[in-house]
This record gives sequence, C-alpha cells and structure tokens, in this order.
Amino acid sequence: MKIKAIIFDVDNTLINTGKISAKAYLSTAKQLGLKKIHVIEIKKMFGIPSHVIIKKFWPKANVKKFQQLKHEKILSKKVRQISGAVEVIKILYKEYKLGLLSSKTRALMYPHLKQIKLSKKYFKFIYSADDLKFYKPDPKVFSRAIKKIKLKRNEILYIGDSIYDYIAAKKAKLNFVAVLTGHYKEKDFQGLGLGSKNILRSIKYLPEWLNKNE
Repeated sequence: MKIKAIIFDVDNTLINTGKISAKAYLSTAKQLGLKKIHVIEIKKMFGIPSHVIIKKFWPKANVKKFQQLKHEKILSKKVRQISGAVEVIKILYKEYKLGLLSSKTRALMYPHLKQIKLSKKYFKFIYSADDLKFYKPDPKVFSRAIKKIKLKRNEILYIGDSIYDYIAAKKAKLNFVAVLTGHYKEKDFQGLGLGSKNILRSIKYLPEWLNKNE
C-alpha cells in the first residue's frame, strides 16, 4: 500500500468543535421552543450534516432559521486546533495530495480554518456539506474528491473521528484511520471491524503511522 493522497474530516479531527457545536444545538432548540434532547444524542450524530440532525430531532423546525441561529452561536466562540493539527498538515503537504471533506457547512468551514491559521493553499480541494450531493455514511460522498484527485482508491487515505467517516470510507474502498478526538471511542470503531493499528489518539500521530504502514 502506497498512500498518495490524504483527505481529512474537519470537526474534531483538525478543529476542536465538539462541545461548542453540541451546546449550540441545544441552546438554539431552547431559543426556538423546541423539545430538549440529551447532549449525548447530539454527539452521536456528529459526522452527519446539521440539516439532517435538525430534521431528525426537530422535524417541524425551520431548518434555515435553526442553522442561522446555531451558526451565530458557534461563530461567537473561538475554536482551537486539535493539538498538532496545523503542523501535521504542513509536514504532509510536502509529500501528499491533501484535501478536506466534511459535513461542516461552508458558513463555518472558512471562518474556522482562518481562526486556527490553516491556509487553504495546502489543499487540492475543500468540500463542505454545501458542496456535496451526498453525505456520510453514503460512500458517494467521496465521488467528487476521487475524480479531483485522479488516483486509485487504494492510494487514498481518509482520516476522521466519527463512525460515519469510517462506514463511508470502508464502503468507498478507501483506506481509513480513526482519531479519538471526537465522541467515539476505540471500541466503537473496533466493533465495526477497524483494526486497532488504524486507530490513533489524535492527528498528531499520523506522520508516524504513515512511516510505519507504507
């Protein structure tokens, strides 16, 4: 196996947004007079686009209004990179084709990349939920990226923190590495068949993993 391209999920893989995002869902629902959902139920859905999450928990909500309020709450907070993320990107940029593919909306993607000082120049593409017809765990979420990269699927690695990242990558026949900086634990990935050697504590350990596994 020779990896030539690496595609990254964004939230809780490169940028620490978990608590901010979960609280924004709950406070927006409260503001709109919608039913209360336990924060764990929200976090279990991370990896899926927000409009799908909203429709699942609050089917009668005005999705556009909900997203607007939620975005305002999230953007009022400062986000931080997952430790070492920016440095890892700078290192890998020298050797691999890099891309971002996330369920994150475009309205949050670019402000957050700017906040952590991660330049767009490192990536061949940046695909948000707004740029894609499909969403994880549907493997077709990768179709546009695969066409853009012009490589064989076994030459592409996807990195993510959610089981939906893994399910989509596995069905698409891409290589996958999980990072444990989101909601899901090692046992969650192992239960779906991912080997322990492909589960990392964080993105910081990816260069070392690549050195060992190529």
